[in-house]
Amino acid sequence: MSSSFSKRPLRLADASAFVATSNAISAHIGTEERIQLDSVQLEWQEPDFDLASASLGIFDAAGALAGYAIFWATSEKPVHPHLQWGVHPRYMAGGVQAELLRWGDEQGAKALERCPPEARVSLRSAAHKGFTFAEEALTKAGYSASRSWRLMNITMTSRPQPQPFPAGIATRPYRHDEDLPLLVTIIRDSFSDHYGYVEEPFEKVLALFRHWLDNAAFFDPALVVLPVDEATGEAAGCVIGLTQDRNDPSAGYIDTVGVRRGYRRRGIATAMLQQSFADFWDRGIRSLNLEVDGSSLTDAGSLYERVGMREYRRLIEYEKLLRAGIELAKTALD
Repeated sequence: MSSSFSKRPLRLADASAFVATSNAISAHIGTEERIQLDSVQLEWQEPDFDLASASLGIFDAAGALAGYAIFWATSEKPVHPHLQWGVHPRYMAGGVQAELLRWGDEQGAKALERCPPEARVSLRSAAHKGFTFAEEALTKAGYSASRSWRLMNITMTSRPQPQPFPAGIATRPYRHDEDLPLLVTIIRDSFSDHYGYVEEPFEKVLALFRHWLDNAAFFDPALVVLPVDEATGEAAGCVIGLTQDRNDPSAGYIDTVGVRRGYRRRGIATAMLQQSFADFWDRGIRSLNLEVDGSSLTDAGSLYERVGMREYRRLIEYEKLLRAGIELAKTALD
């Protein structure tokens, strides 16, 4: 890397520069994604995340952000920390990526100290499928492709007609102030069967959801679908819709789809999604995105295809083994 560059941790005041560099990368790749400033600011202020110790910015001689790396290891047991990184297209031939990835290795070594000694620990990162620059940089740094994530969309041309929920299941309004702990309980239960799940303390997860849902302009409690078992009063699952995809202001977003184990294979997920689509239609939102594990243990991708969603891009997850051991994350259904 040229001596004309300088480096330091990112600051909250760098959020606008981060947005500009991230969006320049998206344009270079040829995607429509354009991250928004308020989303970046919210992300950088998440509970348990310290931007000063978990980020690196590389700046050119004029002070512009040439590249960035952010190390996400806020889990209680960070056995699979994630390295988010990017290089402005102007500097993709300047060696900036190698410096960012070396810094990521240093942070990974520190994360090892917080993991149980018997645990398998790996550092993860991601690249858009076909983005050769990022794929080659990760491979050269010792990463290997491990999984993929499907980015899916539906563009509605008419109002969906929601199908009835199964007998004995009915939706009720979501009351954010009092129902947020319930929502977190549903999500924890539902996602305990998802690949990569590592259980976190309830209060930690609650604080994260409270941070985002209380502060994000694109959260509307009316876009939460909450089906309930009429006989027991137990919540069967949930869908959380957001009025905007944080990476694509032209589309709404299906942020969370979860059905608790005892209520699966009854058509609840399909009914929730169709209800959610209709709710978006009624407020004038026609295009919806979501992201799903390309090898979902519960075959969620097939569900989304059945309700009319189609894949429009893939992210490839890369992994670098830091220590062999016992895998603490979910990798198969019980």
